Amino acid sequence: MIKSISIDEWNGSTFNEEVVVNPTWPETLALLRKLDGDKFTLVFLEISDTDSALVGGGPENFIVSITIDGNIYTLMNDKQGKSETNLVIGGQLGNYCDNICIELNPMLEVIQYYYETGKLLKTHQWKQQ
Repeated sequence: MIKSISIDEWNGSTFNEEVVVNPTWPETLALLRKLDGDKFTLVFLEISDTDSALVGGGPENFIVSITIDGNIYTLMNDKQGKSETNLVIGGQLGNYCDNICIELNPMLEVIQYYYETGKLLKTHQWKQQ
């Protein structure tokens, strides 16, 4: 179902990208687990021109954004959004509301479901952009 997956790799200000075409779930999981918020900061999963997922950050908190039919959905948690967390995504440090900073297990759960079905896992909260 996933056409390709890529991960960024930073060495100072130098950027490289690793791409896997038609990845298996173990290959996808291995790239997601590399996210460390330092050297590896962004994973991009592509199904089609209109359907994809981005996972950024690491190693403890992640931002998950899924695009389906051109509509963008961000994974939310139960926090109130009253504080911010610093995360490096795409090699850039940013401040993110704590209500979109997701822990490892929920991130893996929604991405595995997306990998298998191409859909949002409805048992989790999503905000449409």
